[in-house]
Amino acid sequence: MSDHGHGHGNGHHHGGPLAAENLLHFADLDEQFGTRDILGARYHTVLNELAQIVEHQWRSGIKRGLIKGFFLSGPPGTGKTTLARRLAYELGRRFAATPDEPSIVMALVDGSAIARSRYGESEERIRDIFAHAQSGFTTAGQRTVLLFDDVESILMARGSEHVKEWHFSQDSVFFHAVDELDTSRAVVVLTTNRPDLVDEAIRDRFLEYTIGYPDADILIEVARNLGTAQQFTPPQLDDLTARLRDAAAAGEVKSLRDVQRFVIRHYVHSVAGERL
Repeated sequence: MSDHGHGHGNGHHHGGPLAAENLLHFADLDEQFGTRDILGARYHTVLNELAQIVEHQWRSGIKRGLIKGFFLSGPPGTGKTTLARRLAYELGRRFAATPDEPSIVMALVDGSAIARSRYGESEERIRDIFAHAQSGFTTAGQRTVLLFDDVESILMARGSEHVKEWHFSQDSVFFHAVDELDTSRAVVVLTTNRPDLVDEAIRDRFLEYTIGYPDADILIEVARNLGTAQQFTPPQLDDLTARLRDAAAAGEVKSLRDVQRFVIRHYVHSVAGERL
């Protein structure tokens, strides 16, 4: 069966409440992860633990599992979203598509996918997203990894000074949907840079992991991969490595986003001959 098949079952599955670009199929994930390791060894212990938990619940048919999903917190640019995507890829490898079983899908949910102006529409959006996670977004019977990225922008802590009345309603709908989640078909992953803004009742429903800054070797590995993709010469890559090692030691480059900005500056300097 094609990863992008639509007609399996009752035929009403066409992505539902999410835009096509918010639905990643195995082929999309394989393009990102299939040929290279962009996480590094430090993340694999966490990744394997997450994948084993979900695989056990899915293979065992545990509909009301103790673990509904995972709460990944940490500073910006530490790879939380990448880790969630990689989890979906690993599950796609372990649950390959067959004629009787469609491939998994990863559904990316952000604030723009939820926010609606009319009262009650955002809550209905959340219900609809979870309903599709149960039945399949593009194919009936599809298993789902449901990622709420930057969850603090969607579900705010009830004690926050910025919380509005409609946040209470959204949180309540989310709590109920998570509690009713069929854990033999779906898993939820939340990411946040600001765990203090996320309601405790939400955090209590998930296994928490803190994702810290990568070590220098990971930063250098990522930088060299980015440089290679931009066709840096070997001397340029070596110069990039030396400069980055110094910058990391000085605390000037900490996150994966910092690395990307660093490589861009190096690219302009090396290719265009400009100093930034």
